[in-house]
Amino acid sequence: MERQRRIGRMAAAWAAMTALCLAGAPGAWGADAALAKLIEAAKKEGEVHYIDANVEPKTQAGLDWAFRKKYGLPESFKFTHTLQGTGQVVASAQQEIKAGRHTFDIVSVAAPSFFKAAAKAGDFLAYLPAGWKSYEGQVKRLGVEANPPNWITPLAYAFVPVWNRKCPGFANVQIKSWRDLLNPAFKGKLILPDVRKSFSYAASWAGMEAALGKDYFPKLVELTQPAIFFRTEENMQKAISCEYPISVWQLSGRVYQRMQEDPTLNLGVAWPQEGLTLLPLPFGILKGAPHPNAAKLLIEFFLSEEGVREYISGEAIFSLREGFKVPEVVRRYTPGVAQVKFLPFNWDSFTLQAVRKAQDDFRRVLKVD
Repeated sequence: MERQRRIGRMAAAWAAMTALCLAGAPGAWGADAALAKLIEAAKKEGEVHYIDANVEPKTQAGLDWAFRKKYGLPESFKFTHTLQGTGQVVASAQQEIKAGRHTFDIVSVAAPSFFKAAAKAGDFLAYLPAGWKSYEGQVKRLGVEANPPNWITPLAYAFVPVWNRKCPGFANVQIKSWRDLLNPAFKGKLILPDVRKSFSYAASWAGMEAALGKDYFPKLVELTQPAIFFRTEENMQKAISCEYPISVWQLSGRVYQRMQEDPTLNLGVAWPQEGLTLLPLPFGILKGAPHPNAAKLLIEFFLSEEGVREYISGEAIFSLREGFKVPEVVRRYTPGVAQVKFLPFNWDSFTLQAVRKAQDDFRRVLKVD
């Protein structure tokens, strides 16, 4: 309860700070005729709803405020967000597509295989946002998949090892390689997130297995006997409490968020020398969405300079926008995408069947159902 109240207070403060930063921006709220028409259509619809697996309440509060301000949306306009795990997001979207009844307009989740299958079936509303031109070059250079006008990929993230230096015996721990985790001293001290419930965890498993060898995870399990939990926020809390000081796959953005709340924390973040699995974060508008114009406007916002800055300043993940300068406070935890080494990964071959194979391998290695 205290944490919820703290998040609420911080969300209000964040929105106020954003207001001061954006209020004087020259021409920030200007719009050409096409955009002005889209804004009016969105106002008439009066609502937009997106579902994803990333945005925390504090970030959503800032996005809500900035979105309304940028386009002059009325107080009555509803900006709704649903946060679920990646597997849950995909399942929710698939259920609504199958039923032909949509409660949300936009889906965003690190599961390109879902987007490819849905696009092939004609389940997305075709829309090419004007802001996409600022992303095409970086997307191509990184080999990130996108399929405009069906779906776009403006953001990405990666899981990194995180540990609590305040826990007994961890003050001098250093992790420079994924193989540094193969340490018997970490037995009973480590969390391996639940691959069974997440497309992004499954991709991370497959990427690391391809780079480090099929014996890597069996060795990790044998030496450390990791606990299994799902949500990154839960894993972070267990590291902070020293119940499990190491989280094998954590978002550096979660470290950033918790350090913003409590600067006395001393959390280590590793960027292993072998590299990370880059997880593209696509966005798509569902065909039959109840608020198609508001959804198009929200996509434009997410791609805009103001929108991406608000998103990155809250979640500290990677922006694929050309020339985007990561805010200094964020860069301490998540550098620009050009400064990070990534593992080779073939998204074309990472089909839904490949996802299930990675999840089955996890069950076999961890000896869980």
